[in-house]
Order: sequence, then C-alpha cells, then structure tokens
Amino acid sequence: MASIIPGYEYDIFISYRQKDNKYDGWVTEFIDHLKREIEATFKEDVSIYFDENPHDGLLEIHNVNKSLETKLKSLIFMPIISQTYCDPKSFAWQNEFVAFNKMAGADQLGRDIKLPSGNTCSRIIPVKIHDLDATDTELLEIEMGCRLRSIDFIYSSAGVNRPLKPTDNPDKNLNKTYYRDQINKVANAIKEIIYSLHPDEKKRTTKTYQTKARDYTPDQFKSVPGSPASGKKDFRTVFISASVVIFLAIILAAILIPKLLQKTKAELSSGELIRKAIAVMPVANLTGNPDLGWIPQSIQDDIITPLNGITDLIVRPKQSTLQFRDSEESVQQIAKKLNVNNIVETSVKGTEENLRVEVRLLEAFPEERYIWSSTFNLPWKELAGKYPEIINRILDGIKVNRSPQEEKNISGKQPVNPELVKACARGEFYMSQLTPEGFQTGLKYLNEAMAMDPADPQPYLKLALGYSNAGHAAGIGDEAANRAKSYALKALELDSTLADAHVVLATRYLYTDWDFPKAEYHLKRAMELNPSSSVAYTHYGWFLCLSLKVEEAVKAMKTAIEIDPTDPLMQGYLGWLYLWTGYNEEALTEAQKTLQIDPNYTMAYYVIGSAYTEMGMHFEAIEAQKKGLAISPGFEVGLGIAYARAGQKENALEVAAGMEKNFNKWYAWGLAEIYAALGDKDKAIYYLEEAYKLRQDFIPWIRYDYNLKILYDDPRFKDIVNRLSLPE
Repeated sequence: MASIIPGYEYDIFISYRQKDNKYDGWVTEFIDHLKREIEATFKEDVSIYFDENPHDGLLEIHNVNKSLETKLKSLIFMPIISQTYCDPKSFAWQNEFVAFNKMAGADQLGRDIKLPSGNTCSRIIPVKIHDLDATDTELLEIEMGCRLRSIDFIYSSAGVNRPLKPTDNPDKNLNKTYYRDQINKVANAIKEIIYSLHPDEKKRTTKTYQTKARDYTPDQFKSVPGSPASGKKDFRTVFISASVVIFLAIILAAILIPKLLQKTKAELSSGELIRKAIAVMPVANLTGNPDLGWIPQSIQDDIITPLNGITDLIVRPKQSTLQFRDSEESVQQIAKKLNVNNIVETSVKGTEENLRVEVRLLEAFPEERYIWSSTFNLPWKELAGKYPEIINRILDGIKVNRSPQEEKNISGKQPVNPELVKACARGEFYMSQLTPEGFQTGLKYLNEAMAMDPADPQPYLKLALGYSNAGHAAGIGDEAANRAKSYALKALELDSTLADAHVVLATRYLYTDWDFPKAEYHLKRAMELNPSSSVAYTHYGWFLCLSLKVEEAVKAMKTAIEIDPTDPLMQGYLGWLYLWTGYNEEALTEAQKTLQIDPNYTMAYYVIGSAYTEMGMHFEAIEAQKKGLAISPGFEVGLGIAYARAGQKENALEVAAGMEKNFNKWYAWGLAEIYAALGDKDKAIYYLEEAYKLRQDFIPWIRYDYNLKILYDDPRFKDIVNRLSLPE
C-alpha cells in the first residue's frame, strides 16, 4: 500500500533489532496496538512497514539491497531504541537509521519539516524501550544533530529496566506511564506530521481546543471569549487551531525536535552543541587528620571552578556529588545517577607541608577505565601551580575544546598569597558545616583573609556565599541576606567575572529588592561566566515566568536539571513552574520525577496536591497535601486551599488559624491564597499587603497566581501589582 503522500513507499518505517522481538514479541505487539490506534485516528489508511518475518525478511546482514532502499522511502522513520539498538556495527543502525537520516535530509521534504504553527519537527520519531547508557544517547544525538526527545515505553523499578507492557500497573512503575496513553501519543505525533504534509486532510480534521485562563493577564481576560466580562460561564474556554495545541502538547514533549541551529556532524563531534558532562567527586581525606578537612574540600573547589568556565562542558555541582562521599557504589552506578560518562577521583595523604595528591580521570561507559592518572608530591602551598596542568589534562582526556579566552583563563591566574588562600579555604570549610560554631569560626578566618589583602575579591566572595547559604546558622535572620548582598557587590567591584557573586546579587534583586532589570543582568552574566550554574538557570526560569514566557522558562529550568539531575530542588521547581502556569498534568509528571530523586521531598507533594486541586480531584489533593505535611511542615497553604476548593470551609479555616498563630512572611502569602479560595477578598488583600511589606519572595508573581483569580479585577489587587513595576 502506497503512502498518503505521492512519491513515498510507506507512511511509517519501523526499525528495530530482531533480538528485541525474540524474547516476548514486544515489537510485534506494539505495532499491532499502534495499527489499531492509527485506524481510530486517521480517516485514510496509513501504511506501516516493518520486517515481520525474521526468517524471511531483512536479516542483520551487511549489504543493504535495493528493496530496503525503496522501503526506506517513507514519510516517517520510527526506530525502537533499546539497549542494543545503538550499535554502529548493527544492520538496523547503519542501514536503516543512518541511511534514513541521510536520505530524508536530501529528499524534497527534508528531514525536519515546518508545521502550520511555524515550528519545526523531525520525521524521525524515536520510541525508547530502555533507559540508555550515556554513550548510546550521545551516539544518537550526534547522528541526529540535536537532543534526543523520544516517546518512552519503559518500565523502571529497583533493578528493573525493560519495555513497558500493556498489563503493567503504572503505580508500580517509577516512570508512572500508561502503555495505552503512550500508544496514543505516538499516533497523534504521526498524525500531526502527516497532516502537516497533507493539507487536504488537515482541513477536514481541524478541531477546537481549550487554552488556559492563566495564560492571560487580568486585563486580557476581558477580551477573551468565555471570560467573566464576556458574560459566558467558562472563562477558560478559548478556541485555537488543533495544529498549535497538538504540537505543543505532544510533539514538543514527545519527539525529537531540533532545538539548535543546523550544524555539521563535525561540529557536533567536537562538542560544540552536545556538551559533555563530568563529575568531580569529593576528595578523599586520607591524611588521618580531620583538622585538615579544608584541604580536600579546597582541592575539589579548585578543580571544579575552572572547569565551570568551559562552554562545551557540563560540570555537576559540588553539592550533587557530596551524596557519594564514602559511597560503596561502583563508578558506573555513580555515573549513571549523575548522568555523566566521566568522573574525576582525587585523594590526598600526608601533611600540609608534605602532601601526596592523586588525581584520576575515569570513563564509566561502555566499560570502566582510567583515561589519565597522576600523583603530585609537594607542600600544599605549591599545589596551586599544578592546577592548570590538571585542568588541561582532564579536558584533553575527554576531548573537550576550549576557546582562546578559556585557555587563557586556565593558565593565566595571577600568583596569590598562599596564606590568604588557606584562610579562605578554612573559612569556607567551617561555614559549610552549617552550625553556629562553624559559622563563627569560618567568619574569623575570612576576616583574617580580608585583613591580609583588602583588594583580593576571594574573601568577599566566600563571605557572600557563606551568608547566602549558611546565614541561617548565624542566627541573624534577614540581615544575612543583606550582608550577602553587600559582600557580593564588593567582590564584583574587585573582580566582575565572579559568577557566584552575580548569582547572589541576582537572587536578592529578584526575590527581595524586586529590581528586575538588575536581576536579569546578573543572571545572564552568571550563566555567561559559568555555563554550569544550575542555580542561575533555575532562577532565570522564574524571572522569565514574570512575563509568562513559559516556553523559555521551561527551557531554562530543564537546563538546570540537565546540569544537576540529582538535586530535587531543580526538578521540583520545574513542576512548580508548570503548576503556576496552568499545565497540571506536566506538573504532576515533574513532581513524580522529584519524588524519584527524594521520596520525602515535601514540595513535590505540595505540587501534586495543588495540581489535583486544579483538576477537581479533591480527595486526592487533600491526601497528597497531608502526606507532604506529615514529612515536614511549611506547605500548609496547599492543604488549606484543597479544603477550601473541596467545600470544607471549617477545615480550611482551621488551617488558616494555625498559620496565623505562627505568622511569618511565608505564611502571609499563603493566607492570602487560602482566604481568596474561601471567597474572602478583604482578608486576602490584607494578607497580600502584609506579604508585600515583608518582601515575601512570591509577591512579584501574584498577577498570574491562579489561586488569587477572584482578586484580578479588584482595584486594591491591581494597585499592588502596579507598585511592583513588573517586566511586560
């Protein structure tokens, strides 16, 4: 049967390794289900080719024939990506995947097509049935020239990594995916591509879909069909074309989309687009002297810092590696959790005057092996002179390019006073203990460092970070944030290239000072100076949310997760962003991923419960909020709103009373939301004003706060919003 589009042999070519179908016939069953789904989706017949007879079809031979070349002339190529598929020596990889990619790039349609919405998508739709090793993912991305975006049929649990089956219980699957829903996603992705190439069909299948009310500002609601101002019942109903919504909901989330400008494979191989990832592990202290704990910590910092400045390299943050201190897990297990292929291990023995430092660079996959190893015997104060050699050996070992400026930054460090460096290292070490005693000891050392050289920016930077990250241990409340800002300003006055100082300032300007142009400048500068700053990217996502640039905000937060995949805060913030902007199903998905990182992360339960509330699932919402609060307090607002929206007014008021009894600036915003949910506008406005006076972090985002929607037309609410001078 010919393709819907003249000139093509089939609509869909399905590529797979025969060995992935031998055990239980998964591929055959998948194709059978897909055919049924497509029959229910398309008005016309859609042709599918796959090699259904391993004994009589295209076996894994080494010479592709003319028959296969003809069959590859298909509209859509669907590889079943498994643990064995990404093998450059295999028939499926070389003669199907690579061949189609080349053929599609040269035919009249092109591999990447434009949809009616103006967006672009690929004619290759990967279906993934296993979690992949980093090397396999990299092979795919290099061949495709963009990030891998697949529709996943994966069942994961402790020690399990296998294809998803129709009978699998999604509640027992860490991925929480339904087989039936995934089949539907595949069919709809195919439909969007084919109908984009077949205009007559598209015209006959145009439908209308709802968009989210919170995609509009309060003033914009008045002109939206279905808004309260228009006199209709459902203010959320806005009609837009099917191509836009299906594309956003399915294609962006499910299939491979080129996110970057077209580049050659040579550029990709050089790491220009696909940034390699590395983890510098905590340095093993084998000195036998706990008082020398500052030495291994400073060594890890001194390796990470210059690596952070390399554009083509993602460096896992130090915080994400600390969980593996003293870990008995294998290098491959750690690398898989951190999603890296290279790890730096370091150990230190001896005394401050006679150190033995061993540095090892390892490759984790496909097999664990040493790329480079070296030992340095020297006094600690001479170690600084060895770092350019260590950094360059690491970068050469993993074949990462660096620009002339980056080369200069690595080797062009000016000599520093070793006693000042030592005082800074000890100050940071003690402050990081997060105890009042440790903070005061660290403060003492950093003050000594400032006295040694008032023109050196490092003591000021360490103090800025100390007050920002550990200020709560000092017992000085909000004053810690003010001191962090002052020290960051001083550090940048002495050296404007300190990315961490820019982040400290940006968070103050964004969440406390509400100086949004300065917040934007410092966040962009931080990301420029340190492409591996996950915190800069996640805060930039919240900044973009102020202007409802949702797609850009999501991209920024996903970059933060890519940099630091083991930090539940990064993943949790993405779920919260989706929740805030009205994408409840996406919020649920990301919150579940957060719980995979940390099953006791209260914020994730808050997001899950709040999404259920928005979806009208009130019992589930209340249970989720209770489960989170049973772990730790802080998100009582979610339970209060869940009760209010479920019609349980007395329970909601009881939650509010508890928050009023323990009032703080965090609860001020929460109380405003609960009373708004209860319909009490006066109390909601009162607590919003209190939150404004206390400079509560969330105030800049209230104009899109769905829990405050009953206040949108209230002049008092508009006055608060206007006072913020928010970006357009």
